[in-house]
Amino acid sequence: MPSPPAKRRGNYARVDPKSTASPWVAPGTVKCRILPKIWLAAGAAKHVRLVPMPRAFWPLKTLAALTGLLMAVACAVSPAPRPAPAPPPVPPPAQPAAVVPIATPPAPVQTPFERFLAEMREAARGQGIREEVFRAATQGLAPLPAVTAANENQPEFARPVWAYLDSAVSARRIKDGQTLLAQHRPMLERIAAGSGVPPEILVAIWGMETDFGRVQGSYNIFAALATLGHQGPRAAFGREEFLAALRILQERDYIVPQMRSSWAGAFGQTQFTPTTFLKYAADGDGDGRINLWESSADALFSAATLLSRQGWRKSEVWGYEVTLPKNFAYEEADVEILKPISEWRRLGVRTVSGAALPPHGADAAIYLPAGAKGPAFLLLPNFNVILKYNNAASYALAVAVLADRIAGRPGIRGTWPRDEKPMSRDERMAFQRGLAAAGFDPGTADGVLGRRTRAATRAWQKSRGLVADGYPSAELLGLLSR
Repeated sequence: MPSPPAKRRGNYARVDPKSTASPWVAPGTVKCRILPKIWLAAGAAKHVRLVPMPRAFWPLKTLAALTGLLMAVACAVSPAPRPAPAPPPVPPPAQPAAVVPIATPPAPVQTPFERFLAEMREAARGQGIREEVFRAATQGLAPLPAVTAANENQPEFARPVWAYLDSAVSARRIKDGQTLLAQHRPMLERIAAGSGVPPEILVAIWGMETDFGRVQGSYNIFAALATLGHQGPRAAFGREEFLAALRILQERDYIVPQMRSSWAGAFGQTQFTPTTFLKYAADGDGDGRINLWESSADALFSAATLLSRQGWRKSEVWGYEVTLPKNFAYEEADVEILKPISEWRRLGVRTVSGAALPPHGADAAIYLPAGAKGPAFLLLPNFNVILKYNNAASYALAVAVLADRIAGRPGIRGTWPRDEKPMSRDERMAFQRGLAAAGFDPGTADGVLGRRTRAATRAWQKSRGLVADGYPSAELLGLLSR
């Protein structure tokens, strides 16, 4: 077996496989460095003969010389430069990834109450209320179901007037009022001297509003007013008072937890609404602050300021109980129908004791809180001033009667139709719808038997030849339903 070829060593063994030159004459290799020398040596050998060469070897010598010459030429001639390697292909610029917009999550749906608060924030900002004040007042605010329920069932309208007066002018309240009248007489007389409002009227309002400061309300005033303001029949009232309460919080040194109120947003011992506070609140004890919650002097002085500015007539009574003749035209008995005292005398109206009506320079009205079957009252201008405090005739009558009792004067002598069945809210609404169906406009059928409903009732009664006292009753509802 033949032996494997010996491994070659040296630079000539490293051949660039991409080269186009012969590996035996590659420029720069050992051969290119030594072959010219061999060729020159071979050429020189023709002239220097150290040993004679036989003639038979001359052709080989000539061939070697030519081979050396060719190899020298090959080494001398540089090979054509190899083309530079083509640069790697430049990839096209990467296209930016398509930008996929992030979908904006839909705004949460606001509740009516949340929309109300947003509207109030803008309104408050427009009135100069600072943002931190608004946040302090509304933090954690939510509608109060108890306020909504109370708004639909005010005692002045839902209960018969005699039941309302029974609780408002109770024996216990009369006694407490007399005690406080004596206890605070110096302060009350000082207030009366400046305002003209009698002490017993102020004490009666104090008793009616908060049972002489005992029951001032436990609602957060902002929550109560926001509940009224965001929807319902008193929305306009609630919004106005809400903004006024914010102003009080900003301008006075109160804190939110201190500002407790009734369900209707009235506060303090004499139950001022925020707008009333801003107009009439006064410092009654001289300490430089106004605190209707804790200072009875501030509360009573503020109440007197309100009544005085609303036109209270000093040394005049609110009115009194009267009797009407049998042939009295009941359509004339309305708080808005005013006549001189002399005219009422001519129509046969007398005091409850049977005496002639005392002279008086102002006009007066006849009020029948329970219709022709109940007591009758002659109302003078100061009664209308009490209405400025609370615009419900039954409330003003309760204040007037309580004041009389506290001062030691007699109470109501006429009798109430207590056997009459009170109408429920649904029945009151049905009564209003019945008037509307008969062609008489009572306003919205909301179950609130106010002045408009009374006027429509009176007109309907007159058209039917009935006693036109304007007093809605279950008996009349039966007639309307036929």
